[in-house]
Amino acid sequence: MDTQNSKVPLFFSSNRLEALTDGVFAIAMTLLVLGLELPPIPAGESGPALAEAILDLRLPLAKYAISFILLGAFWVLHIRQIHHIRRVDLTGLWLGMGSLLLITLVPFSTSLVSDFPGKDAAELFFHLNILGISVLFALQWIHATRGRRLVSPELPEEIIEMDRRLNLIIPAIALIGLVTAPFGSFESNLLYVIVPFLFPLLRRFA
Repeated sequence: MDTQNSKVPLFFSSNRLEALTDGVFAIAMTLLVLGLELPPIPAGESGPALAEAILDLRLPLAKYAISFILLGAFWVLHIRQIHHIRRVDLTGLWLGMGSLLLITLVPFSTSLVSDFPGKDAAELFFHLNILGISVLFALQWIHATRGRRLVSPELPEEIIEMDRRLNLIIPAIALIGLVTAPFGSFESNLLYVIVPFLFPLLRRFA
């Protein structure tokens, strides 16, 4: 047996991971809307009853919008990373699978905070879900760029550092959310709304 060849790391095309990730994002973002459900309204009820039922959905709708924004932000990070990643190895594949595991959990954690508003356990579960995804995204980029293992050798250090900083935005907000959730559950979720605005600001002033 050639022991030297057995130690050569295995690399794979990133195309399959990219396709799987895009599909999972599409499904997770679609499933979010299934958490919105009007209460039963008897046939023949007046318009005000329907209007009141829709108004009662304001909190679930807000949670839906926040989660959709977050998944969109993660998808943007994924697109930025995969654009520079030329190949993947087993570690990169499993980091990607870990993030997909938690991404598919977002519809559940969103429905949890919608069904149990103001409950600390539900809010903490949601923030931990987002924190887990963001940490795995950061680890994927660190792994891919360490020694330019999975990216082009010509990739500028400025781009590597920029994406490292971008990957720290959501974990920082998730940690703040975890700390502030017991004092204002809905307010702790509103912090995530600023994520799309922080991305371009960081790129501009870095």
